[in-house]
Amino acid sequence: MPDGARRAPSESGRTPPSGRDWLNLGSTPAVGGTPTTGGTTATGRFAANPWADRLRQSAGRTRSSLGGHWQPALAARIAPLRSAAERVGGRIGSHPMTREASNRWQRAAEAASRVPWGRLSLAALLLTIGLVLAILAWCAATLPSLADKPPTASPVTVQAQDGETLALRGDMRGRALAPGDIAPVMKRALIAAQDPWFEDVRALDATGIFSVVRGAFRETVGAGLRDGSARLTQLLVRRNLLAGERGFVPSVQEAMLVLWLEARASKDAILTRSLNTASFGPDLVGLDAAARRVLGKEARDLSAAEAALLAGLTLPPADLRADRDLDAARARARRVLDGMVMTGALSRAQADEAGRALAGLALPGATPATRSGLPDLAAAAAHDRLGGGFREATLRTSLDRGLQGMAEKAVERRLDANARRRGARAALVALGQDGAVLAVFGTGSPLAADEAGRASAQVSLRRIQRDGRPVFDRLRAPTLSPAALRMRAYGLLAALARPPEGDGPPGARDGFYVAAIGDMTVGVWFSGEDERTPEGSAGDAPEAIWQDFSAQVAKARPTPPEPPARESAREAGTRDAAARETAGPRGAWQSPEGKAAAPPLLRGTARVIDTGRLRIDGQTIRLVGVEGQGGRVAREFRQYLRKREVECDPAGEADVYRCRAGAQDLSEVVLFNGAGKAAPNAPPDLQAAEASAKARQAGVWQN
Repeated sequence: MPDGARRAPSESGRTPPSGRDWLNLGSTPAVGGTPTTGGTTATGRFAANPWADRLRQSAGRTRSSLGGHWQPALAARIAPLRSAAERVGGRIGSHPMTREASNRWQRAAEAASRVPWGRLSLAALLLTIGLVLAILAWCAATLPSLADKPPTASPVTVQAQDGETLALRGDMRGRALAPGDIAPVMKRALIAAQDPWFEDVRALDATGIFSVVRGAFRETVGAGLRDGSARLTQLLVRRNLLAGERGFVPSVQEAMLVLWLEARASKDAILTRSLNTASFGPDLVGLDAAARRVLGKEARDLSAAEAALLAGLTLPPADLRADRDLDAARARARRVLDGMVMTGALSRAQADEAGRALAGLALPGATPATRSGLPDLAAAAAHDRLGGGFREATLRTSLDRGLQGMAEKAVERRLDANARRRGARAALVALGQDGAVLAVFGTGSPLAADEAGRASAQVSLRRIQRDGRPVFDRLRAPTLSPAALRMRAYGLLAALARPPEGDGPPGARDGFYVAAIGDMTVGVWFSGEDERTPEGSAGDAPEAIWQDFSAQVAKARPTPPEPPARESAREAGTRDAAARETAGPRGAWQSPEGKAAAPPLLRGTARVIDTGRLRIDGQTIRLVGVEGQGGRVAREFRQYLRKREVECDPAGEADVYRCRAGAQDLSEVVLFNGAGKAAPNAPPDLQAAEASAKARQAGVWQN
């Protein structure tokens, strides 16, 4: 066998099977019988195709022709551009400015090569260290004093109309207490409220120092040990010693003070200083001041419930007043008790017992007058006239303690134990002819510092004394119109109707009732399920409270004053539009205004035919000035009357009467609530009631 035949299998690596041609992908097929680069000859149908050979030859000739034609043309085009570029580059290079720049660059490079970079680096490092030390020295020199501040007080006494004290306000800083003067349970309560990991071991190594410095430059204080920060110490420094200042220098000072206290002061000393400088409300600083003003006792005598209440006042936002926001303060105190169970300060049984004591805890200064928020609004209204730097001040307001007691009785009678369990809430406000608050009582939120609240506080101020000298004296402000008084009453009721936390109970609806009692304008709000109302609305609860208050006023003041003048239709529309915006949607039918009436000629329980016709003792009568409607509004009218006694007087025609339910004109009630339309010959007061319903889009006037 020839040598080539023997070497073929070793070159290919394998022997092709018989009857099959293999294509060597690593070689180029031969053209015209020429061997390929791999030393083999092209085989198969690819090499035997003459058309492929012709195409390849034509492509080669075309490529050679194009290259020979375009290459000289392109070279001729590029040659002028290349020569122009060389001429421009030569001119730029020979320009004096170019030579000067090149020389300067060479001289700078030579100078830089001679500079001692090691010395410069050392000098820069020393300069940086000196600058840092100077900043630290400045921060240390301007650190706030750690000495205990002396006790101070600028009390503001808010009085009623007769001079009796309603509330105490004004800044007060208590004396610095020693660790032994503080009840141990108070310290445990503060730890549970502010830093449950306060007593865990914390090493001031490199990691600990870095954590403190990092926390000082953050806007918020870390959660505690889990965040790597000394939370209670940092809160003490940031809030109390630095007064909440932020910036580069205060952050550096904060880090310095936290590190110093953590390294030098004991845990008990840090706790004591925190309690002596903490804020327990808007104007109380220090545990001594808080215990004496809020609870009327010394700090060493605090119980677990009282300690939890005071510790909760330090939680942010520190804007709660215990005698005003008692429910919110109790809610915070329950959170503190849960934290004390977590930290092991109390057992679950002890915490439950403290919770029961907390529910019955009575604060000496917490009264319905303080919970209404009126003393705070009065103090805010007198702020500009008092100025600063006074020792004591006295504010006398328009609040009538007699009327205040009547308002409390009227509301409490309606809010019996069953109603309170169902989440019912109510409020009453009585205004004088100038808009001053004569009585206010609410079980929801205090009066807000909105437009209505500020205006009422301004006119409620009667006298201001500063350091024993009078600075303001006004017995009465200008008289307001009835429409303006109603708007003011609705605005105050809207503030009192705000729930302290969250929304009202599910299914509850609000009811409002505003009417005049002599020279007073009295407004009532009630929210909750009335036990006599199947639909779950407020029902006649607002009117019942108003009637109760009116009866007490009539008994205490037997001589009835002149009834106020009625308002025009335009005034009524303006008043009720503003009331709708302020007080929100109505949950029940509203009564426009009470009126004195002569003895009736027809009396009995009415059955509603429609909103313009009633049947009383078998006699069908028509309400004066009303074109009645049936359907839903008639059913609501029937629900409004609900077996109440109706009194009717003839009004001209044979079957037309002017009827009342209590002190309310039923024709005016129907038109005021949009349950009917005014007849063409309706009196002006009924046309005013219809204009009010149109303005509010009530009843049949809804779009």
